[in-house]
Amino acid sequence: MSSLLYCRRFCPINSGDSVSISQFLTHKLIRCLLSRTLCSVSERKTEVAKEKRPWLKSFTVSYLVNSCGLSLESAKSKSRFVKLSSSERPDSVLTLLKNSGFTNEQIIRVVKSFPTILIVNPETVLLPKLMFFRSIGLSSSDTAKLISNCPTTLSLSLTNRLIPCYDSLKSILGEQENVLKCLRRGYWIFTLDTTKYLATRLSLCRDLGVRDQSIKALVQNGPLVFFCSERKFNEVLNRVRDFGFDPKKMYFIHAMLVFFHVSEFTVEHKFGLYQQYGWSKDDCVAAFMRFPNCVKISDGKITGTMDYLVNNVGLPPGAIAMQPFVLGLSLEKRIKPRNMVISELLAKGLVTKEDLNYFQILKIKDCVFADKFVLKFQQVSALQSCL
Repeated sequence: MSSLLYCRRFCPINSGDSVSISQFLTHKLIRCLLSRTLCSVSERKTEVAKEKRPWLKSFTVSYLVNSCGLSLESAKSKSRFVKLSSSERPDSVLTLLKNSGFTNEQIIRVVKSFPTILIVNPETVLLPKLMFFRSIGLSSSDTAKLISNCPTTLSLSLTNRLIPCYDSLKSILGEQENVLKCLRRGYWIFTLDTTKYLATRLSLCRDLGVRDQSIKALVQNGPLVFFCSERKFNEVLNRVRDFGFDPKKMYFIHAMLVFFHVSEFTVEHKFGLYQQYGWSKDDCVAAFMRFPNCVKISDGKITGTMDYLVNNVGLPPGAIAMQPFVLGLSLEKRIKPRNMVISELLAKGLVTKEDLNYFQILKIKDCVFADKFVLKFQQVSALQSCL
């Protein structure tokens, strides 16, 4: 219906009307234009909202996804910490990491944990640190593993943290290879003030009578224990002392390594399993003093090994407690195969029980066992068959 017909039908004009047809049409036109304008604005807002949908127009997120390999959700999250205006600097960073032996997976891990690495100057900041790690003997793969496991290492000062940390470790461990073993076990060590830790922990251990050689072994083989919190370190130290370990013996350190990971409840639980196979409480303590790792062995391995040694081989439970190292051997790959060989030799009369030290048989290397109990008697059997 036209505006004019609308006007005539619903708004008839007579002599008393003060609104002319032209005024009505003008009013109608203004309302129509205003309505169209509002619709246009609304539609534009909708289009803008769609354009901003899931970060697709963000260069930073796009770069994190397409060049760094992050998922969209991860890229959205990490884009809060780094803003990229171009690809020049981050491209240089990624190129340096790839040329330094980092795999794609390691690069993803580094960027996820330390996204601001993408805006760090690769030549003046990153390269000197990577060269430092290589200079102390870490291979490219070792360096990549260390950094990908603790990416914030690259944010640390070379002169104020990395070099002093290495020097302090070398002062106690001596040889470079010992320092590298420590770093491979404790990739996060550079994030600590090792100079401070070493001073306090060395003093505490020495006051207890722990020898420097034992301390060296703890730092090298158990950096997680040596550099743990003060509360945890004192707790472990006191448990080992209360158990009766002699600080002057290396087993004191072995016990520290075990007690750091194993609770008192777990120790008592493991002792209970051994007691099911004839050990007394004294046997449990004696075995633990000789082989602290006996309480870290899984329940299944404990029951399987003890059952076989006691019920199949016929070893006295107390004898096993005096030679607890056998509990750490593989039942299927070491104990059973060697027992089968010895049983066969006994059955054929080629050896006697008096000639055998069962624990020594299990302890010797494969090549020695083969020479003494396999090859030797194969030659004897061959000679007997010729007679």
